[in-house]
Amino acid sequence: MKPLRVLTLLAAATAVTWTVPAHGQGYRVRVDTRFQSVAYRGVQLDSVPAGEVLPGDTTVSGAAAYCPPGAIYCTYYSAGPDQRGNPFVASVDGVLWGFGVKGLRLVAQARLGWDLSNPDVWPGTQPAAYLIEGYAEYANRWLTAELGRTHTATRLGYWGFDGAKADVRLLGNRLFVQGYGGWGLGRGVALPVTSSALNPLDDLQPRERQTIWGGALGWTQSGIDARLLYQRQLDGESNNVGSEFVALDATVKPFRGFTVAGGADYNMAEGLWGTVDLAATLSSARGQLSGTVGGRRYRPHFPLWTIWGAFSPVAYNAGYASVAYSPIWGVELWGRGEAYKYGETEAESPNVSVEDSGWRAVLGGAFKRLSGWTFQADYFIDKGPGARTQGFDIVAAWRPIQSLYLVGDVRQLQRPLEFRFNDSEVWSYGLRLDYETATGVRLNGGIRYYDETRNRPDASAFSWNQFRVNLGATINFGSPTAGATHPAILSIPEVRGTR
Repeated sequence: MKPLRVLTLLAAATAVTWTVPAHGQGYRVRVDTRFQSVAYRGVQLDSVPAGEVLPGDTTVSGAAAYCPPGAIYCTYYSAGPDQRGNPFVASVDGVLWGFGVKGLRLVAQARLGWDLSNPDVWPGTQPAAYLIEGYAEYANRWLTAELGRTHTATRLGYWGFDGAKADVRLLGNRLFVQGYGGWGLGRGVALPVTSSALNPLDDLQPRERQTIWGGALGWTQSGIDARLLYQRQLDGESNNVGSEFVALDATVKPFRGFTVAGGADYNMAEGLWGTVDLAATLSSARGQLSGTVGGRRYRPHFPLWTIWGAFSPVAYNAGYASVAYSPIWGVELWGRGEAYKYGETEAESPNVSVEDSGWRAVLGGAFKRLSGWTFQADYFIDKGPGARTQGFDIVAAWRPIQSLYLVGDVRQLQRPLEFRFNDSEVWSYGLRLDYETATGVRLNGGIRYYDETRNRPDASAFSWNQFRVNLGATINFGSPTAGATHPAILSIPEVRGTR
């Protein structure tokens, strides 16, 4: 079903439901809008006949050119044209309850987006409207069931689907059972994989949507929280397995201030281990000092129908540590470091030395001792195979009154481009305002200036500066009260004890 048709049917169903008198019927709607004036500029590939390049020379009008032996044309890069867009995006969240059945409600979230410039140059504005979530939910102290467009988010990732999901809480919420299934959506976006917005290479896209099935089994008691996950995806045409995973997540708190968390997932469709991680965190009694040490093995996974699996992505192993310290009230210091190394690619490359390891680190601090003010600074560096970045952020925030919030920042970033042949340095300066009116409408706006210099040893070097402006508003309206607290919240023992 096309997204616009889904939105139309949902709006019609909501309008009809609204006209049905029911005891205690209510609704809440949140509209969040954003407008930006933005631009970008890259490089473009060009070519000239090889005969126009002088023998022994490798430049075209001073720009470095590539002339393979015997080639008819030489290629080179030059600065691309300015591309300016004016994207406008609005998201609408709505909840409708009070149908005479306690615990029953309708939930919907939709996204609208247009590029107001002509022609459209900003990515991500097609389709102009689609439904992110839209489902009917029934909940009580031991059951939460959803029917419609919903999602599941676990260590296996974020998966959206059109179908049903049910969470069951038993034995005083110690036992958790979940099951879900339906027609899957694309990874990371609420669109079917058959949508024209997701198939630039049409011949490689599925013609029918995949189905997705899965569930979880969890146990929580005495500082232990563990969940076993399973998920299977089937191809819509052949009914073959597209992906299949089993995973385990666990968190253990043997005593106050100490937590051990970890998990692993196994790709059953390919017979490969995916991501495995383990971390331990220790905090002081007053929370002034905390530290974490851990490690992980990360390997990406792709559905079998995609071409990406043919590239045999290798895993990397990483170890990391972080510490946060607050010597006095209003002063915070932190740091984090990580080192990683990729596994063997099992690919031969004679006479080529390839980097397979890297490291990254962050140092920062915050000062909050002045009334209404917050100052924060971070320095970061990331040195890895094929790329390197470093820079810093300085942020100052001021809240003169509760309804007004002002933020200013200065940021600097150095990054190599085009295989370290093109070094880019970017300075940016921003100012943001957030104001809540007496009626509850939240207004925000900001302006940012970018000063970018791309340093190259040839004539293709260029500097590019620009202003970016954004405006937004968030509006909440509906029934005077937001309805009863969600039964899933009331099922938490700590919450029940406060009532």
